[in-house]
Amino acid sequence: MVGERIKRLREEKGLSVAEFARRVGIPVGRLEEIERGSIEPCDATLVYISKLFGVSFWWLKEGRKEVAEVA
Repeated sequence: MVGERIKRLREEKGLSVAEFARRVGIPVGRLEEIERGSIEPCDATLVYISKLFGVSFWWLKEGRKEVAEVA
């Protein structure tokens, strides 16, 4: 589930829900809903997260690849 992968990424980066939401530019409540699986983020948000944190868009969206740091 995309929310589980986003939560995993946030925790691996050592960020609180509030800090991650601030960096991504979404409300805290929205991030909490995404992490719980109540809502799905749009592709534009996933692209932004993937670029911001150096992970694969496809890993975020579908779990296709493991987290990969961008050089």
